Amino acid sequence: MDNNPLLNYSIFPPFSSIKINHVKEAVQKILTNCYNTVDQIVSEKRITWDTLYYPLMIAENELQRIWSPITHLNSVQHNLALRKVYEESLSFISEYRNWINQHDGLYKSYQSLQRGDSGQKLSIIQKKVLNNILHNFKLSGIYLSPQKKKIYAYITSRLSRLRSNYANNVFDATLGWSKLITEKKLLSGIPDHALEIARLAAQARGEKGWLFTLQYPSYSSVLLYCDTKELREELYWAFNTRASDQGPNSGKWDNTLVMDEILALRYELAKILGFRTYFEKSLSKRMVQSPKKVFNFLMNLSIQIRSSEYKEFLEIQNFSKKNSSCISLNPWDIAYYREKQKQYLFSIKNEELCCYFPEKTVLHGMFSVVNRIYGITIKERSNVETWHSDVRFFDIFDGEDRWMGGFYLDMYLRDDKREGAWMDELVGKMYRNDTISQKPIAYLTCNFNCSEKQKSSCLLTHHDVMTLFHEFGHVLHHIMTRIDIPEISGVNGVPWDALELPSQLMEKFCWDPDVLQLISMHYRTKEPLPGYIINNLLKTKTYQSSSYLLRQVIYGLFDLRIHHEYIPGEKRSALKIFNEVIKQVSTCHLSMDWDRFPNSFLHAFSDDYSAGYYSYLWADMLASNVWCRFQELGILNSKIGKLFLNDILALGGTIDLKKCLVKFCTQTMTVEPMLKYYGIPVSVDHSMPI
Repeated sequence: MDNNPLLNYSIFPPFSSIKINHVKEAVQKILTNCYNTVDQIVSEKRITWDTLYYPLMIAENELQRIWSPITHLNSVQHNLALRKVYEESLSFISEYRNWINQHDGLYKSYQSLQRGDSGQKLSIIQKKVLNNILHNFKLSGIYLSPQKKKIYAYITSRLSRLRSNYANNVFDATLGWSKLITEKKLLSGIPDHALEIARLAAQARGEKGWLFTLQYPSYSSVLLYCDTKELREELYWAFNTRASDQGPNSGKWDNTLVMDEILALRYELAKILGFRTYFEKSLSKRMVQSPKKVFNFLMNLSIQIRSSEYKEFLEIQNFSKKNSSCISLNPWDIAYYREKQKQYLFSIKNEELCCYFPEKTVLHGMFSVVNRIYGITIKERSNVETWHSDVRFFDIFDGEDRWMGGFYLDMYLRDDKREGAWMDELVGKMYRNDTISQKPIAYLTCNFNCSEKQKSSCLLTHHDVMTLFHEFGHVLHHIMTRIDIPEISGVNGVPWDALELPSQLMEKFCWDPDVLQLISMHYRTKEPLPGYIINNLLKTKTYQSSSYLLRQVIYGLFDLRIHHEYIPGEKRSALKIFNEVIKQVSTCHLSMDWDRFPNSFLHAFSDDYSAGYYSYLWADMLASNVWCRFQELGILNSKIGKLFLNDILALGGTIDLKKCLVKFCTQTMTVEPMLKYYGIPVSVDHSMPI
């Protein structure tokens, strides 16, 4: 055990040394310490912050330090052996969480601390932590009868396993289908760089031709560009029936019963805790406290957007008829003709545009932007061990060159890597009584499509750039905190529906002309992005924006309704509700009877955004209000940047966020700035102050 790398590292995990047999051993050792720590602190007669909270904070941090690398490797170096030991260890951790969350002695100790003389002397931040802990006890069923506590423990443990099963099914279904094309004429329209990646993928499997998969970069290259309608249809069919009873792998990795059980158990869990619905329970720790308010927010948005969406659909329809004699549009045609029309209207081709966004230039420019705004400096460190040769590490320093923390950057798509882009934490900022402070470390993960040959000068699309800025916003939120108590430091303790605010704000910088100059340069000629291309690119910001926003409304309403209107015993309720939402909201949504989107909607069934997907739109609304304030004073103005940093970003979960945002923006938050940002006409009747 002394040689277990998970138990013997100081700052950075030795990823290359971590083996499967180390996982269970490390988890069990640290959990034993956690159990013993709880037993010790509840036996203390004198209850203070230092005798109660501090020892458990240290023990929980040790658990975070060993579990975070395991969880991360399960996402970025996934294999069946790791999956098995991960899920086994997850059950041990779930058991511990249930035990500690319903520990009467520990709960009474925290109550005593709050009520006693020692509690009155706590700082405002410590009192906030204490209130959060006691609230979490209530949400974990501390008041339940012994019998109901057992039911609660079973449900939470089972849900943890089901969430993992759901994600595994999507992962397996995504990798379980591929299409080898041997006739190049069928691939007309697909950009050369995407074809080269497909050719190399086929070559890696010992095949000649071009291999396409359901991993999003490969899939989207066909849906956006391929002139062969039949191929677009086949990939669309395979992608939108993943993990279901339909499609090329029908019945294999099927999530239908998994979804039914997840919804049933979430409903039962909410009822046990005294809530009417699971959605109501989820709102207890968010900015928006009422399901009705969320519903009204989403429905009012749909009312604002629907006429614009219909107009956008007619434009695509007319364009496809006029330019391609397309009589009727199918779902697999929309993205293709949307891209064609965008090229026609704005003379923007992604293959040409990405030549101006080489990865090195984009990173340097992004770091320059936050240096100007927040006064921080970012430098690469070369001697940090990583899990893959492509992964890099960067340090962040404040204006006085003090180390604030750092982040791993994992940019490229791999077969053993979970899809999407995300930020997660290795550790958070934490004080220690021995004066040694723990600095926050994050993972920034993307899945950009880049072959081995291209990695020396990987070219990004503008959408890739936005994705990178988005996740970097989460990184900044985590690392630039001033709070050194993990529960409310960085992204922790922030209302979940505001968690996307910093990331949505960072995205908006990608549409500013000055920022575009900073983050772009032709990878061969070294010429800056020409003004006429910038102008054309900026016009695309509002192109088909209503369709995008309404799609987010549909996802948000679907997530709300399955967690707020669930009827016990009703099978396939997820698919039924999804189809109802589409008919209710969209004016022109094209779908097929075999479409099974819910079966691969990770946010609603596997991620932490379940019963909270509306958060993306809510946070975008908040970010749009903040963006207006940046625009008033100059978006690269350090004065407004540091004000946002010091009054909001760096304070984590310690503040009343709504009050702080109103103060920062000097006005009440409304949906109007978001609609204007996307170029959507605003109805005064639906300005919706929050």
